Amino acid sequence: MRKILFAFAAMTALFAPATLAVEKDEGVLVLTEANFDEELSKHEFLLVEFYAPWCGHCKKLTPEYAAAAAILGNQNPPLYLAKVDATENNALAERFEVKGFPTLFWFNNGVKSEYTGGRTTDTIVTWVNKRAGPASQEVSCSDLSGKLGKLNLVYFGDFSGELFDAFQSVAKQNEKFAFFQASGECAVEHGTKPHSISIFRNFDKSPLHYSGEHNSAAILSWTETSSIPTVIEFSEDFIEPIFGKGRAALILFSNDREVAFNQVFQDAAAQLQG
Repeated sequence: MRKILFAFAAMTALFAPATLAVEKDEGVLVLTEANFDEELSKHEFLLVEFYAPWCGHCKKLTPEYAAAAAILGNQNPPLYLAKVDATENNALAERFEVKGFPTLFWFNNGVKSEYTGGRTTDTIVTWVNKRAGPASQEVSCSDLSGKLGKLNLVYFGDFSGELFDAFQSVAKQNEKFAFFQASGECAVEHGTKPHSISIFRNFDKSPLHYSGEHNSAAILSWTETSSIPTVIEFSEDFIEPIFGKGRAALILFSNDREVAFNQVFQDAAAQLQG
């Protein structure tokens, strides 16, 4: 009887899974010192947040990060986001030289690099998709509208030539925009012509149609100026686009959204834009 029981136990151990499935918190993989390396080996691409439960900026990021994880996880193929509680996993925080919170690292086949994207759902999704896939995604006319997010640069036309090459160059450099390429047949329904570039955005006038030189520097400059609303309700998301770029800014401090002067300010902004 002992031999039979021992054999059964051995067979059970042999066919049992080596590890339990990793825990998820609102779609985000929860990594620890015990499972970090194993999980990292499973994913060609993985964005990992090192956080502290008491950190205010981490708490602000949490819903944006979870929403991005849901979007990326539903893609085909899916992509994943992960997080590490650095206060509970000190060895991992020391290993990756985490100095502050939140700190985000991008892992490509286990190789770490800095995350340079934003802290909102759309900017996280755009950044991860760009790093994990081609710089620009080819789409059909019927699918384009459903793919558009906050900031998008779309090329219409043949996938060759000077303008297309410049567009591809910008797609590899600009991390704020999602990039799409569609056939020239799609251009007319969006108010432009084949062999052209347009910006689609979810604020102010959209789309905007490019009419400048066919080089990446000119297109990059245009995307920079077109990525900021005419009037911004200021938040930390706009610190870098404004002050980091040394742009002149006129700031209205107000505690009343309904005051008549707000419209005066809006009208002035439209005339002073750029």
